[in-house]
Amino acid sequence: MNFKKFGVLLSISTIFGMNVITTKTLAEDLPSITFGAITTVGCSVTNPLPGSAPITLPIALDQISASEGQRQRCILRAQTFIPSGFFVKDIQILYQGSATVSPMSEGASLSRTYSFNGGALGQDISPIKTTNFTSNGSNGFAEQDSITVLSNSCGGQGQLGINIIAQSSPGSSIDISKIVILSGNLSPC
Repeated sequence: MNFKKFGVLLSISTIFGMNVITTKTLAEDLPSITFGAITTVGCSVTNPLPGSAPITLPIALDQISASEGQRQRCILRAQTFIPSGFFVKDIQILYQGSATVSPMSEGASLSRTYSFNGGALGQDISPIKTTNFTSNGSNGFAEQDSITVLSNSCGGQGQLGINIIAQSSPGSSIDISKIVILSGNLSPC
């Protein structure tokens, strides 16, 4: 056996192994927002989805759809917890669903606004974000919003509010089946 080659391989695998352990430890030590209870108005949350909760909050929605000129509103409120000594910079929110638009239809839309209240989130309301679906046929969609929070204080409990409006015109429909809230970036105070 060539011990010189074995020593080089051992050194490389040791360095690689240490790098993996260090990366894993750093990732585990990074603080993040965690999420608690969800309340709803105008829609309902079905059974919790598997995910890496509490820093990722996947929400399966029921009854948030509109067709043939209907309009459906859903209000979600999620409790948030920010580690002491940190403030929130942003949160990512992903919407998944489908939209169907017939050739003569004006289409469908998904509108949403966000509010941040209490604790470390301070008070902030985002401008309205709207996605219009006008192409013919039936299409699944995934829309992601990056929301800048700019919290006012270090750590604490707050509430993330999401106001959703699904709007259809005659000959169109829209269905939002899932929302995923991803823990945003934190910065030391």
